Amino acid sequence: MSNKNLLSGKDKALAELVENYETARDQHISIYMDAEDLADISEWYERNSKFDDAAEVIAYGLRLHPGNTSLLIEHSYLYLSLSELERAKQTARKITEERSDVIILRARLLVEEGRMEDAELQLDMLEDKYSKENIIDVAYMYLESNHYDRAMERLSHWRWDKEDTEYCCIMADSQLDRKNYAKALTYYNKLIDNDPYHPQYWMAVARCHMGMQEFGKAIDACDYALLANDELGEAYAIKGYCFLELGNDEEAVRCYKEAVKLHSIAPAYLNSMLGQIKLEKEEWEKAYNELYIAWKHEKDLKDPITRSSLYAGMAICIYKLGNEKYEGQALDYCHKAIDIDYLNVDAHLLGGLIYAQRGEKQKAIDMWEEIGSDDNTADTWSEIAAYSSEADMYSYSVSALEHIEQCKPDYPNLYQRLTVSCILSGETKKARHYNQQTESPMSEKYMENLQTLVKKMSDRETIQVMKAYLTEPIRRRKE
Repeated sequence: MSNKNLLSGKDKALAELVENYETARDQHISIYMDAEDLADISEWYERNSKFDDAAEVIAYGLRLHPGNTSLLIEHSYLYLSLSELERAKQTARKITEERSDVIILRARLLVEEGRMEDAELQLDMLEDKYSKENIIDVAYMYLESNHYDRAMERLSHWRWDKEDTEYCCIMADSQLDRKNYAKALTYYNKLIDNDPYHPQYWMAVARCHMGMQEFGKAIDACDYALLANDELGEAYAIKGYCFLELGNDEEAVRCYKEAVKLHSIAPAYLNSMLGQIKLEKEEWEKAYNELYIAWKHEKDLKDPITRSSLYAGMAICIYKLGNEKYEGQALDYCHKAIDIDYLNVDAHLLGGLIYAQRGEKQKAIDMWEEIGSDDNTADTWSEIAAYSSEADMYSYSVSALEHIEQCKPDYPNLYQRLTVSCILSGETKKARHYNQQTESPMSEKYMENLQTLVKKMSDRETIQVMKAYLTEPIRRRKE
């Protein structure tokens, strides 16, 4: 696979090759193309997440040039991109030619198997392993397999000019991969200063701003990328996500539709996103219908976070619709969502609530404490407290809120919620203690009246008002 950020001149020449190939393909014209050009076209498609197009080019190329090394290398990398390690290895075994990019591919396959020492031995076979070109290619190999320290160690074997374009490219990509967005931006800005019309640089800038939650700036960067290449589907996909985060559903849908049209994302992503929008609007049936369409094409959803959210969303819809036909399926979907992404907060919260309402309170607590341990933040424990209150488990709600007190005692309305939870759980002394820490403490007499009402269950309306206050974070989160 080529470097992530191609130099401008190479990128423009490649864009022309892609255009010529697509014109011939779309017009069903038989043309002869050089194997290296076809390998470059395949790499370009893969770099732009157009994996089906990449596979088509490789198949076409291998018919014209059976056993060609460059095409087999790209084919192996394509399988790696699709997380098909065994097929990548099988393809690599077909290569008989010995050259630098073959050695680096073999090393990458060993890295994927965790055989780091064997990978280094393989790299020792490079004729000039510390040439500038080999250093860059090996560094990218390590970056793409998430071994950043080894990539940086490899780069240390060359005396770099810090303004060198290739150096800036790999440092920028390295920092972006490591989510050091501010550092990555400094390198990408240098690259843009030298080449302001390079779409991939602007796309990387968009990813940096998105990682920093600067969604407006990310959208602007995507627009600059689209000025350079108006068929850059990934730019529309990123814009769609950013518009969602900014609450502009209409623009988000428009951008996702463009991304689908340009084959940057599968239609299932659009259905999944539409389902989530309907979910937030509490249009449960419409949300379920969109999510169900996405679920039927789950294989197209390569991103585990999206797949996990899909199952969690379907679980919420089924639970809210209360359809007896699907009784038990909501909980199954919660577990499926967690299997895919163990940090899915929605799935843990709802799964715990369903267990609690079934009377299996320990299983509920286990699910809530699992996500509280894995995502030990005040916001997560706040939601756990709200869901346990929804299940009338007020003692556990107190325990969850006390987690927040330990890490963030200035959390909004914490002591008011603790006071009300203690009253509902019958913990009189704790209620008095936490009441005194609120900004506007209740009078002793008023608290005694509330405790009497709760004890005798003589005023259900008041109790429901107190419960509604404690479960408010559930509704506020949806907004």
